Amino acid sequence: MNEPHPLPPRQAAALAAIERHFERHTAMPTVRELAQALDCSVRAAAELIEKLVQRGALYKVPGVSRGLRLTTPPAPRLRLPLVGRIAAGRPILAADQVEDRLEVDPGLFRPRPDWLFRVQGWSMRNLGVLPGDLVGVREDPDPSPGAVVAALVPDPHTGDRLLTLKRYRRRGGQVVLLSEHDDQVEYAPQVYAPDAVQLIGVYAGLIRPVTVP
Repeated sequence: MNEPHPLPPRQAAALAAIERHFERHTAMPTVRELAQALDCSVRAAAELIEKLVQRGALYKVPGVSRGLRLTTPPAPRLRLPLVGRIAAGRPILAADQVEDRLEVDPGLFRPRPDWLFRVQGWSMRNLGVLPGDLVGVREDPDPSPGAVVAALVPDPHTGDRLLTLKRYRRRGGQVVLLSEHDDQVEYAPQVYAPDAVQLIGVYAGLIRPVTVP
C-alpha cells in the first residue's frame, strides 16, 4: 500500500494552525480564525480547508456549527529548548543560552530530539537544510562516522564555540566535518584535532517556518 504524499507547505501550515487551535481551545477554528492565524484572507483560508478535506486530513459533519473535524487527532507535542549562540565553557542548555521553548510535533523527528537550533548558512543545502530551519538534535557524544552531527567548533575570530551541522568522518585520527553543498571551495571540509571539536548530537529532523501569503 502506498504511503500518502506529504502535504504542500501551505496546507501543512494550515493543518498545523488548526491543530494548535484545537489543542488550546478544544474546538475547531472558524474560517475567519484560521485566516487570522495564517495572516491570509478568509477566502484563502476557506480554500485551504477544502483542500485539506480533499486530501483526507479533515472531514465535515453536516449541519453542525464548527463541523470540521481532524481525521487524525494531533499527537502529544514535545516542548523543546531552542538554543542560541554558545559561549565558551558554558553547557549547551545553560539558561542564558536558551532563546525560547517551542512546542513541536514529535512525528517530524527521528530519533526524538532533545533540543533545537536555528540554521545559519547554506552548507547543508544538498541535505535539504536551509537558513532559518529549526533543526532537532538528539544528544549523542559518540556518533557513528558518516552521521550528520551537531558539533561545537572554535570560532577563529572570537574564541567562542560555534554550533554547526555537518557530516562527520574520521581521517588519520582527526575529525573531519563535511558540508553537503556542491561548492566544495566555499564549503571546504573542516579538519580538527579531536580535542578541538566537541561532537554533541545527531541530526533528528527539521522544522521549516512557513509564511502563508
